[in-house]
Amino acid sequence: MQQKPRLLIPALGAIYRTFAPITEPLIRVVAGGSLAMHGYTILFGDIGAAAKFLDSTGFQNGLFWAYVVGAVEFVCGLFLALGFLTRVVAAPIIGFLVIAIVTYHWQFGFAWENRGIEYPLFWSIVVLHFLVRGGGLWSLDALIGREL
Repeated sequence: MQQKPRLLIPALGAIYRTFAPITEPLIRVVAGGSLAMHGYTILFGDIGAAAKFLDSTGFQNGLFWAYVVGAVEFVCGLFLALGFLTRVVAAPIIGFLVIAIVTYHWQFGFAWENRGIEYPLFWSIVVLHFLVRGGGLWSLDALIGREL
């Protein structure tokens, strides 16, 4: 059995143990909340601009896809933030992000500053964590006692 590595500064152990329970829910809330806010600006902001962008990237009927993308980001992001149906909503989020990588970001390389894959790839991996692990102890899934 492998031992945990010893801390170089053992006094920090108490701080790490204190904050350890909140890091995972914090990541879930920030990831889902950020996604929900992005979807909100599409659905309740300038849907036409989103449609025009999607048309320009090769999606036919950009308005339809703007509503789909906005709904996935807003609804699934909100549910992810709340930890409600966490695994169920993680799948379309990952699907949306992978499609964004393949259809748009890939051509720009890696760096986010150049519209590359870095940002959607990072969030795909974050959301993959919640697909595999679920919403955690501080989630609505845990509160109702059910998850997929």
